[in-house]
Amino acid sequence: MTTLTIAEPVAPPDQGDKGLRAGALGLISSVVIAVSSTAPAYSMAATLGLIVAVVGVHSPGTLVVSFLPMLCIAYAFRELNKADPDCGTTFTWTARAFGPRAGWMGGWGIIAADIIVMASLSQIAGRYFLELVGAGSAGTAWVTTVGVAFIALLTWVCYRGIEVSARLQQVLLVIEVGALAVFAVVALVKAGAGHALPGAAPGSRRTCWPTRRPRPGCSSPSTTG
Repeated sequence: MTTLTIAEPVAPPDQGDKGLRAGALGLISSVVIAVSSTAPAYSMAATLGLIVAVVGVHSPGTLVVSFLPMLCIAYAFRELNKADPDCGTTFTWTARAFGPRAGWMGGWGIIAADIIVMASLSQIAGRYFLELVGAGSAGTAWVTTVGVAFIALLTWVCYRGIEVSARLQQVLLVIEVGALAVFAVVALVKAGAGHALPGAAPGSRRTCWPTRRPRPGCSSPSTTG
């Protein structure tokens, strides 16, 4: 007589706390981190002036056009995170879809981009911090030292955990958006009162949309700014 023996399934070994903890970030923290990732103050300080200098009054259209690919990328990330949440993001998803070589290139591409942008961010942070404390005439060595100190401080915050980082970003985002709002209001008030900075267009000039026949008092948008 034959006896059948059915082996019981073996439980997988305990993985501990490996992976992402569910519910670590709420809606507000997620929105704050997403807005902080766009770096509104850094964009104002490092890129907006260059865009206006190159394309002038076409800057709003340029920003709208550049937003479209970002929107598509954000939508793709949302769908990928919904289907396969993984903190490896581009590296993991690309490796599973196209193989390890493509995933390796994507992962190292992100690392290289982060290193380059962190150098730029730290330079901006160091320069404006020295301006804030009245040491705007400090040399490159001091700017670099302050920038490296900021990187070390933020690295320690990231090491403490995502929740600590999210709370800190909430405070910094309030300060950042508040400062930008104050700058915008002051700039508009000064421009409207005729006390704009040297080189600004006089307040008496009117900007009109181009037409076939010129109108008195109007200047072409291509010649303003």
